[in-house]
Amino acid sequence: MNRDAEAIKHLLAWLSQDPDPDTMMLSEMETSDGVNSDPSSGLEEQSSSHLDPLDSEDIGPSFQSLRESSYRSFEQTSFELGDIPVVQDRFHALLKRRLQTEIEQNPPLFPWESELTDYAPETEPAIPALAMAGFWEEQLKRLNVPVSMPEGVLATILEKCQTVAQSSLREGAKLVKAVEELFPGEGHTLNQLAGLVLTPPTRSGSSTLVNQPGLPGSYEAATQPQQMALSLLAAREIMGLLTLHVSADQPIATRQWLTPAGALTLSTEYQSELGQLRVQGQVPNAGTLSLQGDSSQTIAQRGDHGRLGAELFDVVPGQPYALTLTLTGLDQPLSFVIQLS
Repeated sequence: MNRDAEAIKHLLAWLSQDPDPDTMMLSEMETSDGVNSDPSSGLEEQSSSHLDPLDSEDIGPSFQSLRESSYRSFEQTSFELGDIPVVQDRFHALLKRRLQTEIEQNPPLFPWESELTDYAPETEPAIPALAMAGFWEEQLKRLNVPVSMPEGVLATILEKCQTVAQSSLREGAKLVKAVEELFPGEGHTLNQLAGLVLTPPTRSGSSTLVNQPGLPGSYEAATQPQQMALSLLAAREIMGLLTLHVSADQPIATRQWLTPAGALTLSTEYQSELGQLRVQGQVPNAGTLSLQGDSSQTIAQRGDHGRLGAELFDVVPGQPYALTLTLTGLDQPLSFVIQLS
């Protein structure tokens, strides 16, 4: 039992040292060569030269001298069997301090890190990236929304509407998908507002969501719920511009899109008895018109402004058909969807 107490005493003395790899390596080499082979002298030298980093803090002289005298008296104390719990408590305290000091001086790295890296807080709100206004935004300035909206917001909604217009989602879900990037984490509120935006009063222009006393004169001055409602209204308007509905009872649908180069006109005709879908367009400059279904595609090209057309056969009611217009010199195509019923 005295041997255990002596071992714990040496361990406490070692833990009280500030580890120095160079000094430790030199000490081992000297011991192996027979120099300074006295264990007690080596222990005293290490104890005096390598103290706990926490012991070197700038503290008052009286407290420092009291601490040093307490430390020396602790080192000179012979531990008996009854003192083992006290030694264990001291051992745990010193070990905790040593580990804390080592971690502060050498913070651990993740397995994928080669050096310390500062990460942004997880709670930092995401800033939505707005699309750049481009060739197709001329028509967006004429949307039927109660206040003016930033071009970047409208361009982002237009970009998303072109993606979701051809999906099989319900109309309300399409609107939410078109604007959810502008309002991260607000999916539940957007779904609720989308249901209100699609109600008949909204379609008749008497919506209580945005047409109310005290409504700000701009999108930026509106509250977030008002911005959500305005964005959903804009998405509904854009989705209507990008969708052409034709049927056996109403076989023709027409859309016009204003551009800086002039008006773009598209006319779709569905001949149900022949299973044929025909598109004719008036383009403001050279471009390409693509009409595509699941298993067929027709492409028409023109080298200058004027008329061009494309058609598909064996079309199936209930299936959407993609109509994409690309004008020469523009990186942004304009995508429509034709719905047969």
